[in-house]
Amino acid sequence: MESKTDVPLSAKVLIKLLLTITVIFILIVAKTLLVPLFFAILFAYALYPSAKKLEKVGIPRIIANLILIIGLIAVAALSIYGTAQLTATVTDDLPSIKENVEQNISIVVETVRGWISISDEQIQSVTDGIQNTGQIIGNVFSSTTNTILGIGLLPVYTFLLLFYRNKFREFIKQVSSSEYKDIADTIIKQASDIVPRYLKGLFVVCLILILLNSIGFYIIGIEYALLMGVIAAFFNLIPYLGTVIGYGIVFLFVFLTQSPSLSLAVVGQFFIVQFIENYILTPNITGSYVQINPLVTILALIGGGMIWGLSGMFLVIPFLAFLKIVFENIPDLKPVAYLLGTRGTEKYSINIHSLKQLFGWAD
Repeated sequence: MESKTDVPLSAKVLIKLLLTITVIFILIVAKTLLVPLFFAILFAYALYPSAKKLEKVGIPRIIANLILIIGLIAVAALSIYGTAQLTATVTDDLPSIKENVEQNISIVVETVRGWISISDEQIQSVTDGIQNTGQIIGNVFSSTTNTILGIGLLPVYTFLLLFYRNKFREFIKQVSSSEYKDIADTIIKQASDIVPRYLKGLFVVCLILILLNSIGFYIIGIEYALLMGVIAAFFNLIPYLGTVIGYGIVFLFVFLTQSPSLSLAVVGQFFIVQFIENYILTPNITGSYVQINPLVTILALIGGGMIWGLSGMFLVIPFLAFLKIVFENIPDLKPVAYLLGTRGTEKYSINIHSLKQLFGWAD
């Protein structure tokens, strides 16, 4: 028999739904404030191990943080400068690129006309769409650049998060009930260990992919191979969808500016690099720290993109990894952590070991 204080299930579901909608609304409205803050949290986690080492050798915290922040700014400035220099070479060649684009579009139009019956109006519509694609991509990069340039407080946030990290830790312990104090301490310790390693792994994978992509593009004869390699690797920071987006941009650029047949080589390299990244790099560099199943990853990326655009797609997976750590340490939420993770489907997964068994190479 239900007591008068029991809340009906429908009311509980409605309350949770309203709470979720409220949180999403706050995230959208407070985007300008929260996006740089969330990026700063990731940078603070990434710099935390180095800050801890500098303090252990006797460097005051404020000096150690300044050294790391200045170093981070210097690395970012060099990266932006290098990318700008690579982009400048493309800008210098814009007249010839435009001529190649128009020529390749004409070839494609004539080829399509020979295959199927299509009106001149439809052809013109498709042609206009292709010609405007470059402008659309440019607008996306421009918007992203404006967002990055608008985050002037990012170094300040990162510095303060590193400086007051003990205060934040103590605050979490104080607001936790007595039965959750040990759990809170465990979560803090695991997050401070796993999240920096995960972020470092992403950075290492990105650098390796820049090298692999650039060498591959150079070998198959793509112009601006290094710039294309950087673009493809940069988007790889977005799991699953990022590689497709990055290589899609390169494919479109090569298709329009060089040769449609050469763009097929980009597709071939995509599958090779994708295999190396999925089965060699990620499992050995980042996979041992955080494992989130592909379905949850894709849904999270779409949700992050809907709420915060491209910034949300970059941010959502690291913070989802942090939430997984939290869920794994709270008994009532362990089923959610299990749902987020990859455990339970090992025998159905395709990996190096399963491929060896398939071909009879296993020991």
